[in-house]
Amino acid sequence: MAVVARRPKPATAAPSATLLRRQPRQARSQERIERILDTAEQLFAEIGYDAATTNLIAVEAGTSIGSLYEFFPNKEALASALADRYLAAIGRLYETLIVDEPGVTPEVMVPRVVGALDAFYRDHPGAVPLLNGRFTSPELASAGANLQRAMVRRIDAVIASRRPDLSPPRRLLVSEVIAELARSLLVLSDQMPLHQRKAMIHQIELAVLGYLRETIPDPEDHLHTGLDCPTVDANMPS
Repeated sequence: MAVVARRPKPATAAPSATLLRRQPRQARSQERIERILDTAEQLFAEIGYDAATTNLIAVEAGTSIGSLYEFFPNKEALASALADRYLAAIGRLYETLIVDEPGVTPEVMVPRVVGALDAFYRDHPGAVPLLNGRFTSPELASAGANLQRAMVRRIDAVIASRRPDLSPPRRLLVSEVIAELARSLLVLSDQMPLHQRKAMIHQIELAVLGYLRETIPDPEDHLHTGLDCPTVDANMPS
C-alpha cells in the first residue's frame, strides 16, 4: 500500500521507560523506535487507527514486525507512546503560552493559544485521531483524555490566578468547557481546506472569548449584561 511521503518531524522526547518492552541501548535502536512512532502517527492520521495494523506500520517504517514487537508489544502501546510524546510537547506549549502575564488580556491570549494549538495539530497529524479516540477506540480514549486533562489544568491555573474569587468547582467547570470547545472545533477544522480552516480558527477564538465574557465577566466591567454562570455543586466529581 502506497503512503504519502512523511513530513520532517520536530525533535521529540523518547518514550518513557514504562511504555517500552525493551530499552534501546544503541543510538540505532532509538532511531528505529522514533521511525516506528513517526510512521504510526502518519498512518493513524491517513487511514485511521483501526486500519493501521502493526504489520503495515512495520513495512512502512522499513523494519520487520519482529523489530517492532521487540519494543512495542501491540498497537495500543504505540498509541500510548505517541500520547506520551504529545503530552510532553503540548505541556511545553502550555507552559509557554497559557501563562498569567500581567497586562495580557483574554483578547490577546485566546488567539495566541488557539493559533498555537492549530499549528501543533497540523505538525502532529496523529494528535487529531488520538484526541478523537473517545469515539473510535477505548485505547485511544485513555490517551486522548490525558491530553485533554493537561489542557484543563493549565486553563484552570490561569483562571485561578486572575479570578481568585471563583470557587474551584466553578473554575474547573469553565476550564473543562473551554478545553472541550477548543478540542471539538479543532478536530472539525482538521477536515477542512486551508481557507475554511482559517475561518474556523477565528470562530473558535470568538466562541471561547464569548463564553468567558458570559460566564466569568470582569468584575470591574459594569456594562456587562450577560447572565452569570449558575452555582456549581461543590461536591461535583472532578
